[in-house]
Amino acid sequence: MNYAELVTAVQDYCENNFPTVDMDVFIRQAEQRIYNTVQIANLRKNVVGVLTPGNRFLQCPNDFLSAYSLAVYPSSTTTATGALGALTITVASNTGIVAGQYATGTGIAPNATVVSVVGTTITLSVANTAIVTGSIVFEGEYSFLLDKDVNFLREAYPNQAQVAKPKYYAIYGPQSLTPTELTFMLGPTPDASYYAELHYYYYPISITDPASLGVTWLGDNFDSALLNGTLMEAATYMKASAEDAALYEKRYIQSIALLKNLGDGKQRMDAYRDGQVRVKVS
Repeated sequence: MNYAELVTAVQDYCENNFPTVDMDVFIRQAEQRIYNTVQIANLRKNVVGVLTPGNRFLQCPNDFLSAYSLAVYPSSTTTATGALGALTITVASNTGIVAGQYATGTGIAPNATVVSVVGTTITLSVANTAIVTGSIVFEGEYSFLLDKDVNFLREAYPNQAQVAKPKYYAIYGPQSLTPTELTFMLGPTPDASYYAELHYYYYPISITDPASLGVTWLGDNFDSALLNGTLMEAATYMKASAEDAALYEKRYIQSIALLKNLGDGKQRMDAYRDGQVRVKVS
């Protein structure tokens, strides 16, 4: 169901032609209600940022709704040279490179890891598959941070100058420089330039936004929830009778139950681990 079809359906159900500005409010309110009721896997995003040494704050994305996971991993990039079939390469800088990191780049074999670092000579676990040249990226293992309260971080790491690899994060709230967006606080304060990968739930573009071209995942895949949620908002606007309002609410609850069965159920399980969903036959 696209935007035009949704508008037509709502007006037909309600037997009322609503001004566009009011109709768009109904739809956005319904979308907000749905997105905060069900955790749909299709509404997750991944973004990678860089932690600054000595800065315990990390800015949240503009469309951030809630965190799914936050992980940090060491990463450094430098230029390098090496011969075909050799186990060693020579790097321009060994800053941030330690044993155990994965190396990727032109000429580097798949799954090659750093065995040792001696000056600018790096020994790898697998021989080079071609002449090594250009930029080489060295990445360490992911460390998933634990979600804590800001008060916990303040008490555990009262001195911001106490630096190490972060272990915890908390939603700190807006900062003065970006008063409309949330910020993560990390503990302890990063001691190096780690990469941070945030897996998060977000507010997708509204079907009322012209940039969506009138099409969204919700409208394409679960229009019953979107339609019934919008009808419920429209009923409030019209000051519908208690009987009609109760009918719209009942239909909305039924459609949300189906959506939760998908987002909070089927998308979090598989037949091998959990068995197939079974419904008792009467």
